[in-house]
Amino acid sequence: MKYENASGLEIGDDGSVRSNYWSFRRSVSRLGNELLQIAIGDFAEGVSLPEWLHWQQFAVEPPGRETLEVLRQEQTIPSAVNELIDGLQRLSRTFLVFADFFLVEPGNLWNGSPDSLAARQLKWCYPITAHDDEFLKRSTLLSTLVLEGLSAPALRKILSAIDDTLHLSNDVPRKSLGSRNLLQRLTMLAAILDTFQPKITEIAELVRTGERKVALDLLDLRTELDSIHKKVRDDFAPLAFLYDVRTHAGIAHAPNKKYVQEAAKQLGLPDKNWSRRDYMLLLNMITAAIRRVSDYLWAAISPRQRGWPLPHP
Repeated sequence: MKYENASGLEIGDDGSVRSNYWSFRRSVSRLGNELLQIAIGDFAEGVSLPEWLHWQQFAVEPPGRETLEVLRQEQTIPSAVNELIDGLQRLSRTFLVFADFFLVEPGNLWNGSPDSLAARQLKWCYPITAHDDEFLKRSTLLSTLVLEGLSAPALRKILSAIDDTLHLSNDVPRKSLGSRNLLQRLTMLAAILDTFQPKITEIAELVRTGERKVALDLLDLRTELDSIHKKVRDDFAPLAFLYDVRTHAGIAHAPNKKYVQEAAKQLGLPDKNWSRRDYMLLLNMITAAIRRVSDYLWAAISPRQRGWPLPHP
């Protein structure tokens, strides 16, 4: 924590510290989210003498074998953030394959970076004594990394290529959707493709019917579409929470803590007294949601790998 806020220092995912004058990197590794371990010889050789007192103040006896094994199994914050970034990069690759299925070149879906300020600060130490504001701040950084990293133009391009109204809302008059809703619309579309294998001219009506905005006489089909819509909405719940936090947590807008507490409860999180455990749980929820979106897209286009073309009118 001392070095995370200091200039001219680089903090590694393994807990290493590097500066222009000294480094704490050889044989260093994290033990869970509370401890670092390093060979004493590497410490003595790498860390400059003026820094020794700081490290001495926080040195502890090595944990016992059982505790050590538990700590080694604990997921670290940097590894959780890296898994999320890997999921976003995989989604972007799958998106390009999906777009190629429709002969569209939309560009990258996710334009974020593991070297961005949001990504780096999401990996910082999370004190066990942290106030609820720490959780809200990190949730807002997650929203920046994930939602603001999504390319709305890329999503609009692929949706417009399928139907020139799919990138618009169901309101009257229709409005352009934001990146999260565009991705949810595309995911709904992919689920419908996988389930019904419809003609291109049928896709828009099926999507809007699934969103309960268009009447449909066939009861069985409506029931199936409602089920798909509910599943997609449930899968997107962690991403909707990020949007709610960014809008209502008070980081950049007037705070509405009651709204955020209710949104957290709906996601299965506590409504207050958030801890590092809740932060890790949220990270993993978002990673799982991103992976499911990739699975939806891949399932919709995988028949192509077996030689099945999308039915045309």
